[in-house]
Amino acid sequence: MEQKYQIGNEHGSVIWDIEKILNDKDDFEIREYDVKILAANNTFHGDERYAMSTDISKPLIVAELSENIDKLIDGNHRLQKALALGIEKIPAYFLSFEEHRRYIIDYNEKTYLDVVKYWQK
Repeated sequence: MEQKYQIGNEHGSVIWDIEKILNDKDDFEIREYDVKILAANNTFHGDERYAMSTDISKPLIVAELSENIDKLIDGNHRLQKALALGIEKIPAYFLSFEEHRRYIIDYNEKTYLDVVKYWQK
């Protein structure tokens, strides 16, 4: 199963190839994130029962969209489980813009900037 993550708006969308990121996961820094803050900045729309069955020891993936704007691009269900269990910190692979850009399918700078502008609001 191919894993992808997409964000977008009326200007287009940005899609990451999560499977390729995970293949290269040893290349990325692991950071600890505050569960409540990460959850507040990344709305959960998934299956809560499934979330409780996930392995929260597996790091999430966070991409730096722009300076001071980080976006969770893999691990919403794990984050939700950590939140439900009252866990304070959770590990995540952190990908800088330079790192995560190469995993964006059909990268287009204008579309990327338009989508990121939306997330900066």
